[in-house]
Amino acid sequence: MKKVLLPFIITVAFSINSNGFFNLKNNKIEQEKFLYVKNLDVKSFFKLFTEKYKKNSKFNSITLAGEFPENWVKSTDVQYLMSILNSKKKCCNYMNVFSSTFSNEEAEVGGFAIIFLNSYIYHTKINLGLNTAPKTDAKSIQKINNWYQKKTKKP
Repeated sequence: MKKVLLPFIITVAFSINSNGFFNLKNNKIEQEKFLYVKNLDVKSFFKLFTEKYKKNSKFNSITLAGEFPENWVKSTDVQYLMSILNSKKKCCNYMNVFSSTFSNEEAEVGGFAIIFLNSYIYHTKINLGLNTAPKTDAKSIQKINNWYQKKTKKP
C-alpha cells in the first residue's frame, strides 16, 4: 500500500504545477511567486496591464496578490495619470488571486486612471475587489479635470 501511495502523492504534488503553485526546475521543486500589488508602482501597473493585453484573446486578466498600500498613488503620478485619463486603449482586467470567477471583459487604461486619481483626490485606499474591468466615464473625467484645473490654477 505504501509503495502505491507514495508515487501517487508525488504525482499529485507535481501536477499542482498546472495551477501555478510549484515548478520543477533542475530536479528541484521551486515555489512560484505571485505578483504582488505592493511591488508595482503606477507606471509599472499600466505597463504590465497594457503589454500583456492580447487583442483577440478571451483571457485578458492579470492576477495580483495582496492589497494596494495606503497612498499608493503619489503626487508625482498625477501628471502621468492625467495624461492617460481619456484613454480608451484596451488593457487587461484586474483579478485578485482569491477570485473564484474569471471575467472576459476588457478594461480601459482611462478606467484604471479614474480609479487611481479618485483614490489620490479623496485620500482613499484602492480596492479593486475580486475582478475589475473599468471603463472611461465622461462624468468622472469631467470631475477630475475640474479638480485638476483648480489644483493647478495659479492665484
